[in-house]
Amino acid sequence: MKAVFEVLKANIGRMVDMWALSTAKSSYVRGVDLNVSERVRTDRMSAFIGALIQRAENPSDKRSHEVLKSAIRAEHGGQVSYSAMVKRQNLLRDSMLFVVEHDLPQLNRATATLALDSMIDKSIESTLELMDQYAEMRSALSMCMPGAPDSNYSFDQALARFCRSVLDYFDADFVAIFKYSHESKELACISSSAQSITLAKDSTFQLDAVPLAAEVVSSLKTAYASEAPPPVKGRSAKRLAFANTVVAPIIHGGSIDGLLVVGDSTRIVPVTPVEIGVIEDLAMQVEWVLESSRIFQQMQVRSRAQKVLIDTAAAVQQEIEFEEIYRIVASRIAELVPCDEIALYIFDWSKRTCSPVFATGHYMAEIMADRDFPADTGIVGYVARTRKPEIIMDTEADPRAEYIPGTPQTHTRMLAVPIVGKKETIGVIELIRYPPMAFTQEDLEIAVMFANHAAVALENARLLKEITNERDQVEMHMDLLTHDIANYATPITAYFESIRSKKDLDPDVAMMADKTARQVENMMRLIDMVRVLSRLREGTPRSLRNMDLRKAIDSAIVEVRDRSHVRGMEFDVGLTPDQVMLVKADEMLEEAFVNLFYSAGLTEAPEKNKLLITAEVRRERKVDYWWVKVAQPGRSIPHHLKGEMLRMSKSAKSELAGGFGIGFAAARSVVERYGGSMWVSDIVAGDYTKGCVYNIMLPRIQ
Repeated sequence: MKAVFEVLKANIGRMVDMWALSTAKSSYVRGVDLNVSERVRTDRMSAFIGALIQRAENPSDKRSHEVLKSAIRAEHGGQVSYSAMVKRQNLLRDSMLFVVEHDLPQLNRATATLALDSMIDKSIESTLELMDQYAEMRSALSMCMPGAPDSNYSFDQALARFCRSVLDYFDADFVAIFKYSHESKELACISSSAQSITLAKDSTFQLDAVPLAAEVVSSLKTAYASEAPPPVKGRSAKRLAFANTVVAPIIHGGSIDGLLVVGDSTRIVPVTPVEIGVIEDLAMQVEWVLESSRIFQQMQVRSRAQKVLIDTAAAVQQEIEFEEIYRIVASRIAELVPCDEIALYIFDWSKRTCSPVFATGHYMAEIMADRDFPADTGIVGYVARTRKPEIIMDTEADPRAEYIPGTPQTHTRMLAVPIVGKKETIGVIELIRYPPMAFTQEDLEIAVMFANHAAVALENARLLKEITNERDQVEMHMDLLTHDIANYATPITAYFESIRSKKDLDPDVAMMADKTARQVENMMRLIDMVRVLSRLREGTPRSLRNMDLRKAIDSAIVEVRDRSHVRGMEFDVGLTPDQVMLVKADEMLEEAFVNLFYSAGLTEAPEKNKLLITAEVRRERKVDYWWVKVAQPGRSIPHHLKGEMLRMSKSAKSELAGGFGIGFAAARSVVERYGGSMWVSDIVAGDYTKGCVYNIMLPRIQ
């Protein structure tokens, strides 16, 4: 076999020429396989044949083994197919056999064929092995794609599988994918595979700790270095060093997004340009995978954010307590923007102070204890003034940061988002992460969305609290009016009754006493009306019962007749005797007619104080109603006041006698309380001068 090896070494150039000619004529070789110049192909083949012969002579020769693999990888860089690779090996076998037979005619053909078959078969075996590894790299990348079919791997698992495949394919010592942070100027490991270094996911490095990293980040071009690594004590992973290092940029949108690093300290043959090109191509594919995964994750996060936002909006709308709103907002935002600590601060601009209202984490007690500090203090104060969200990469190094007593001085990452109301900044949400975890632009956008919801919820709660306080003040004043004033008015009424009962009273004094008593009575009745309205504000009654409408009308007539200043009022009741008129109501039903009759009778003209009361059954929209008509022939109500007099409006109070439009409004409110309606019409349609009719309709009970 020594003679065979010597003949082959001496005729490498001749065999390459024969191989090139045969390859050009081969029908198995595609046009795309010839996309490199003939000289490049022949140079590669010359190196390949030399290494192939050297390996056959000395199977343990590492250099020849590396040259062979480099040549095969060079073909992968050109995307050569399986069939083309095997065909080229067979064409090489034919060229080598021709040379051996020509130069060694005395050698047995079978022996020569067997020797050359062994060489070529081992070459084909190595070729197929590398091609399988190359296919495995691409398969692992495809598994990283979101929604990849038949994938049992998570994204991190698939990426780790890819790194391992690259490690095997290049026979390297180290392969890693790093994410570059433009804010901190640091590299964070996304995934890695190594022979002798343990590198955890999310491990961070300064640029100068990774060979060629600073150069690649600044130039956006692949860099290669071949030099002996400096001694590293203890194999610390905080500084990487290799004899051969290739660093390819992962570029997104024209800027650096990360690095693909391949390092090896045992390689003898330098990395070829074609191998560097393969690594560059892999970096481009990694960027495509990372971007696809990023978009998919953003879609998932935004979809989940929309759901959480809807749930949050529904939850805060049901709450009026500030403390619970604080808890809901903070806990929900932590669902979508995971963090180690969270704090919510609220400002009191009247005092120009700020206080924490909610906090989580190891130092929540210390944070909550630091209260009423100046509104312009620290990062919180700065974000409140600028009304702009901000990501702080190192709170300890930030000159705006203020120390919170009892908390350690540690380097943390912060996301601060203002809660901006219509007029001023309501508060600031502060999220903290411990290094190496950092906040992203996506985190900031989600936090801003939640801050907007929080602003609406807090402003609504604040407005509701103000309304509640105002209502409490009104109710207090109402109690003063309806209780305390009535206590004073009751003895006054008794005093005037005593004066009017004297037989020898001077006529002028008697007239003045009668008029004064009437005004006091009007005031007492007004207080009763206000009491009715106050009860109506309490809301719909919890339960209604069957009540006789006729009895309520009769009781109201008796009460109004007993009033001293309306004793001259006449009632003409045209209801059917002994007829039971059932409706669903409560004890306030009588108050509706008392207010109506009393307000209708407030007139100085006795001839106008006659009310005609009738009732009939009326069916509307498949529902039976009792239609009660209270006609007052002596009272003319212009058309523009018919609606106003039933509402609590200024015109009703000013146009009607005595300003007692409130009585009609109270009557209408009671009727509507039972699902009925009330309106004013004319006795003679279209002619209001002939008198008016007060119409009341209440659902009838059979």
